[in-house]
Amino acid sequence: MAATADKESLDALLTRLGKVDERLGTVAGNHLVTNEDFRAGQQALSNRIDAAQAYAKQATESAQEISQNAASAGELLVLKASVETLDSRLQELSQSRIKQTTAVPLKPKPKPVARQPKRPKPPATATVTPQTPPFTVVGIEYRGGERFLSVAPPGSTQLNQIYLIRPGDAVAGTAWRLNALDGRSARFDVAGTPQTVTVAQ
Repeated sequence: MAATADKESLDALLTRLGKVDERLGTVAGNHLVTNEDFRAGQQALSNRIDAAQAYAKQATESAQEISQNAASAGELLVLKASVETLDSRLQELSQSRIKQTTAVPLKPKPKPVARQPKRPKPPATATVTPQTPPFTVVGIEYRGGERFLSVAPPGSTQLNQIYLIRPGDAVAGTAWRLNALDGRSARFDVAGTPQTVTVAQ
């Protein structure tokens, strides 16, 4: 009886082992994951890794930008404080100048001295030294209602050497120019110097 029971138990165990072998064979014959599924899963994983890296890079750049903005804000605060300090110093300097200006009395301006106008000096009377003319004045003649002065070379009495000049004419060979005939006198200009010669009657 005992031997029969052991044999049945052994047969049942062998039967179960056979079924397990069949299942293992079935599993071994069928791939659990196909190559396409594996590649698709690998690609999806790679995409996720790339997305994670891009997000990490963006986060790093954002952090750097925030840090720079924070530094700029700090610099602005320092600059604002410097400007306020300079403003307060300028106000102090202007107040001290106002105090100094009110403390120092202003010197009265000297009254301008009235200057006496200078009197013009009387013109110096030029002393004209009379010169002896280098010709002989013969007299005054009238021709056509016009007055002429007749002159001749020095010491000459010949009629052919006597000639007539009118105001504005110069005596030939000399610097004497007749300006006017006034009564019994003849006024000449000798190189800018006036000379008067009396005409004998």
